[in-house]
Amino acid sequence: MFQYAMPTTLFFGKDCIAESGNIIQSFGKKALIVTGRHSAKINGSQKAVTDKLKELGISWILFDEVESNPSIQTVRKAAAAGQREGVDFVIAIGGGSPMDAGKVIALLCTNELDDAALFTGPYKKPLPIITVPTTSGTGSEVTKAAILTNPHAGTKQAVADPMLFPAASFADPAFTMAVSVPVTIDTAVDALSHAVEGYMARTATPVSDVWAEEAMRFIGARLPELGEPVSYEAREDLMYGSTLAGIVIAQTGTTLIHGMGYQLTYYKGISHGRANGMLFTSYMKLMAETMPDKVEKIWELLELDGMDDFIRCMKKIIPDTVKLTEQELLDYTKLTMPTNAVKNTSYDITPQIVSEIYADLK
Repeated sequence: MFQYAMPTTLFFGKDCIAESGNIIQSFGKKALIVTGRHSAKINGSQKAVTDKLKELGISWILFDEVESNPSIQTVRKAAAAGQREGVDFVIAIGGGSPMDAGKVIALLCTNELDDAALFTGPYKKPLPIITVPTTSGTGSEVTKAAILTNPHAGTKQAVADPMLFPAASFADPAFTMAVSVPVTIDTAVDALSHAVEGYMARTATPVSDVWAEEAMRFIGARLPELGEPVSYEAREDLMYGSTLAGIVIAQTGTTLIHGMGYQLTYYKGISHGRANGMLFTSYMKLMAETMPDKVEKIWELLELDGMDDFIRCMKKIIPDTVKLTEQELLDYTKLTMPTNAVKNTSYDITPQIVSEIYADLK
């Protein structure tokens, strides 16, 4: 037996907000727009949303203070503004940080939760959530999870519930045209890790595997183009692959790469996708031991000749290293081991394995 649920209505393609945004009027008369300080203004996504809201006669307030790796303090500040203004729904515009923040803000607009209950529930129904992705990486536009920085736990953690699936998402690849080369690499690797981890997870299903293979096919074809200016056609493929990979992890969750990567982001300031890339090859070596047939299929989908070719590819686009102290190895391993990401991994993960992978990052 397996279960599949994907309640988000997805609109994909250039100008999809202008062409299909009338659905927004079904969510209410006043919106809270959640975004970061700059990129949504530069890439045209914020204007596309507000133009559609004006056309529909919907008012809005703007919260544009979401930082990378959003904090509990930030989402509480935005939710307080939403409650004060009596908003009916939330529109989150940006990469993973604004979309994840928007989900939690929608939740906090209808729930009184202390910092512990925020990550555990139970929850009442949040405000309706609309997402507009402007990077091709997180897949948050089609998932039921939001990642926040949790200082009480000393790491990044998920707020997750099926009620957090966005009601509607507008994925327009044109909004990614201004994304820098480094961020394009980071987000593409993040999307690829979603597809691969979901494909390998203990929780994988026949349906999630279909989406994972399709995501890898589209992302893999564009891997050689990372590191240089990327065409619209390539960005369309990367966004499509990223969205499909988001559908995958909405069903399966993530595995060891994410469980370990959060520590590198929280404590070392390494971007999420880059942290994933630094851990990717060690993860694939483990998977080759336990799931060789699927690993061979991955090389085929990514148009690679095998493990050595994959290692060369990852080293070319993410050459970063980090040297951890003995105490950091102990601390990061301790934080990783209790996570669902470890439980989802199709390998008997021990503290020694985690510590050795961290040590190999130097």
